[in-house]
Amino acid sequence: MKHFYEDILGVTTVPRDIPEKLDKLLPGFWMQFPNGQVHVIACGPDVERHVMKELAGKDGDPMGPHTAFYVEDIEATEKHLLDKEVKYFRMEGFIFASDPTGNTVEFQQDPDCA
Repeated sequence: MKHFYEDILGVTTVPRDIPEKLDKLLPGFWMQFPNGQVHVIACGPDVERHVMKELAGKDGDPMGPHTAFYVEDIEATEKHLLDKEVKYFRMEGFIFASDPTGNTVEFQQDPDCA
């Protein structure tokens, strides 16, 4: 898949800024654009799922298509979601929630603000 985006479409990819143990478990790559990044995660019926199997196909599934945002303070983000009674799943410096229509939304601790 990475070959398609890099070699055929000419998209620049960058190393993923995630813990090494997750990098080994979550197949994918990050594309870099002038105004942001797109995180691509390989998912589908023929991709073996090593983590968060209990979330497969459910709201907040981090392995499916989703939008991701860097946040300055992951703890403050978690508190805000709790205060607003938003259901979420937390894994280290990442929080996964769902918008009202079921789209997964990821919040990641910005490494420049950690």
